[in-house]
Amino acid sequence: MLRGMSELSPTIQAPVGGKVRIRSIDTLRGVALLGILIINILAFAQPFGSLFDPRVDGAAEGANFALFAGAEIFVEGGMRAIFSMLFGAGLLIFMNKPGADASEVRGLYYRRTGLLILFGLFNAYALLWVGDILFIYGVAGLLLFLFRNLSARALLIWAVGVMLFTTVLHTGLHFSLRQLAEVVAEAQALAPGVEMTEQQQEAVQTWNTMLADQGLSAAGQAEEIEARRSGYADNFVFAASLTIVMQTVGLLAFGLWDALGMMLLGMAFMKWRVFDTTRGVRFHLLLMCAGFGVGLPLNAWETMTFVDSGYQLYWQSFNRPTYDLGRLALALGYIGLVMTICRSGLLARPQAALANVGRMALTNYLMQTVICNLVFLGVGLGQFAAWDRSGMYLFVLGVWLFQLVFSHLWLRRYRFGPCEWLWRSLTYRRRQPMLEAGS
Repeated sequence: MLRGMSELSPTIQAPVGGKVRIRSIDTLRGVALLGILIINILAFAQPFGSLFDPRVDGAAEGANFALFAGAEIFVEGGMRAIFSMLFGAGLLIFMNKPGADASEVRGLYYRRTGLLILFGLFNAYALLWVGDILFIYGVAGLLLFLFRNLSARALLIWAVGVMLFTTVLHTGLHFSLRQLAEVVAEAQALAPGVEMTEQQQEAVQTWNTMLADQGLSAAGQAEEIEARRSGYADNFVFAASLTIVMQTVGLLAFGLWDALGMMLLGMAFMKWRVFDTTRGVRFHLLLMCAGFGVGLPLNAWETMTFVDSGYQLYWQSFNRPTYDLGRLALALGYIGLVMTICRSGLLARPQAALANVGRMALTNYLMQTVICNLVFLGVGLGQFAAWDRSGMYLFVLGVWLFQLVFSHLWLRRYRFGPCEWLWRSLTYRRRQPMLEAGS
């Protein structure tokens, strides 16, 4: 499969080279890739329920509460939104092969996307990562191809439509859970000896099942900690049981639409040149101010409402009616900020370092899985549920530093990250040259 010969046209026997890459996109991708770990570290290092309730890992007070609130306001949903947008932009970059046969490009795209699904399955099952996003991106990418020739305006309309649909889902969950919580509260307030009605019994059973499914029951958390501190087999069983649900029910109910809406928006932004520095500084400054001006106050209100409610299920992040507006606005703020810095030429070395991380996004994403699992799971040091958020975020800083240095050193010698090289070589069915010219 990786022989030097290829049946592809000469114009499409290789991917985009480093000299013609859009540096600002690589920089933005690097920011998003590193930023995602701020949220993902919770599922790596703590019971899954810590993603939904800071009381699970003792982050409801003190410095750890400040870290929880900061992540909710400044990060939650925003980095994932940027990553999804850039996936959509990447489709247009990949399709831009002047003179190439359209059917060949289509075949390459679907092979590339199918391989991404396989990377996701490997990450989720073999590498035990319950929060894998590559599989979702691959499935969404199969649909995304159908939109490639639409105008930016049409893509925006489709993106808004999908995001409105997810907003309806979030709003529906919010009010249904709120109503369920009221029935459960009434049942729990009954005087001793008073029997619950059939409706109350069903509500309590549904509520307890929901708590267990989200990793919020004490018994479930104890079982999870025991499994995660055990060997590979126990971890595989635990991760697979959760991943299967997330890649089926979770995919159709939430994950697919969460990714697809932002990908479509990313395609529109790519056609409007939002992701490159050819737009004026004024445009990106306005984007930054508008995004942060809406996103940060809205996220702060959501977070404080969640806290004031006593961390009720119906105010968790995915159950907030305004969730998509907040994360979209936050993402736009960061896009404007990064593009402004790239346009200005300031912080040239940090820009270059982040761009290297972005060029190796697949390698670095999978590397985060390996590093975290070797530290926190029983297959490595077994530190699962042993660190508070202060310790976890110091660890995140260490991972960031390592990936910034590693990406820089690797790309001084090689054209691609190792996983990018494999992905491209399998896509083109042709072994890609690995060494940079002169290396």
